[in-house]
Amino acid sequence: MANQFDVFNAHLGVVPDHSDDVKSVIARDAHTGQELRLSVKESSFTAPRVISQKEVGNGVLMNMAFPNREALQEWLAEQKAKGIDVAPLQKAQERPYFLDSVHHQRRFGGLCGLGAVAYVAQTFLAQAFPELARSGDVAQFIAYTQAIAKLAQIRGGCGDTQDDPTDPKLEAARQAYEAALAPWGGQQPVWWDFNPQPDARPNAFEFGHRVTVGVDGADGQIFGRFSLFSSIHFGMCFGMASAGVETKTMTIDIDPMAAHPPNDIKKVETSTAIARVAVPTQPIAGLAAAISSGSQESVFTDLISKIEAHSLGKAAAKMHAELAAYSGLSELEGEQLVNRLIDGQAQRVLNLAKWVLQNFKPRLPTEVLPTLGSMIDAMTAHDPSSTNGLSPMANATLALAKGALAAQVREDLEAGRLDERRLAALIGEGPGAAVVGQAVLGPLVQTLRD
Repeated sequence: MANQFDVFNAHLGVVPDHSDDVKSVIARDAHTGQELRLSVKESSFTAPRVISQKEVGNGVLMNMAFPNREALQEWLAEQKAKGIDVAPLQKAQERPYFLDSVHHQRRFGGLCGLGAVAYVAQTFLAQAFPELARSGDVAQFIAYTQAIAKLAQIRGGCGDTQDDPTDPKLEAARQAYEAALAPWGGQQPVWWDFNPQPDARPNAFEFGHRVTVGVDGADGQIFGRFSLFSSIHFGMCFGMASAGVETKTMTIDIDPMAAHPPNDIKKVETSTAIARVAVPTQPIAGLAAAISSGSQESVFTDLISKIEAHSLGKAAAKMHAELAAYSGLSELEGEQLVNRLIDGQAQRVLNLAKWVLQNFKPRLPTEVLPTLGSMIDAMTAHDPSSTNGLSPMANATLALAKGALAAQVREDLEAGRLDERRLAALIGEGPGAAVVGQAVLGPLVQTLRD
């Protein structure tokens, strides 16, 4: 399950269990086709990249980029081991590479994904209701999760695996899985939930997960709900309890961004069954309807938007803290400070320029679209053969945009109106797009007037 949601964990900066570093995810750069490692800390290629090369005398002059200095030293050692003489012509310099779209494919849910959701909730059920978990009332549910785990073990995980049809263990595991589904009418006892009963209390953590387990003494239903990032919801029925059980619900909020326990969990116990589930006749029907209507895609799109807003807010807070020194600096020093901080947000500034230009293009008069339309495209064009991935015209556009934003930040500082919210708006929202738009659209508007 962690692998299925790794793209969200990477964007949030989640530190996986048994690790001291944030989660990263592998993607692919649309222009070079090369592999990228993305995390909240950095975006970098995973292998050396040849930017350009040409024959010079008896050798080859190469311009290369490396993910880090360690990768450079490793490559130099490899060339030496091959008997190839390499002479660096200048000292290595750290330079940014600007991304356009990146490709990352991930499948959500599926047989193993839902099984993992069921197992996590089952674990919390055992902690909250130990006697109930040992009573046999959830034995069929446990048999289901065990069958899923065995099948995943034989297949080598829940990713895109190639089953070996000659493996005798595989067929036995499949039969055991089908047998485990029989008490549930051949359906998995866990499902995507697109109409979750909302708890009156918000999650204790931003982007928190929530596990709710309980039993309804009225009819004995043992129920569970699992919400990921407060956005993606699942429901399940563990079974039916014997007569005489008391109604009780345990709600556990989990902070995925907490570095270490015990501050990553908050529990609330109630004597209600408000979170009980309505078991669907066809568990996959809700998912099918959500996919066809687009509402399932909206769930992920909205979550990404929330994560981006969170990241923007953190960046603005960090910048604002550094700008506290501005009032005590000389004019030149203040300008250098602002320029450095805006330069650190250059990818966001480039994204603003792209948004402005691509929204301006459809508004051009038809007669000038063939000429100015191609100019607009060129203004933020990527060039994989360049050091930073941008064309000369795109670099010029970016310089204009950064200069305009830096000037606005200094103006706001002098006027005393630059708080964190205003700064976030300037580097990633509408007000910033307006500032960038005035700078990069000026030459185009003048062309239209002429």
